[in-house]
Amino acid sequence: MCFFKKELLVTSSMDQKSNILDILSRNKIKYYVKTKDNFGGGLNSERRSVGSFGMETSCRFIYHIYVSKKDYENAVFFLQQDYQQAAVKQKRRLS
Repeated sequence: MCFFKKELLVTSSMDQKSNILDILSRNKIKYYVKTKDNFGGGLNSERRSVGSFGMETSCRFIYHIYVSKKDYENAVFFLQQDYQQAAVKQKRRLS
């Protein structure tokens, strides 16, 4: 599976993940998201004995966003385009 996909982005922000998936969907780019729970643990996990005390809850989930290798450059282009437009809007609001 990994031979046909390329990692586009890793984030711990649910808002950023949602925004990126929206951009990819609007541009008809298929994506795959792998979510890692930093608070989770298996049978041999250190978390079982230590717990999650003091861990930053905003970083609980890590989202790995993948696209196919053939769509990777288009995905990067659309993300850059969207962020540039957002930067221009922000600049106009501050002026």
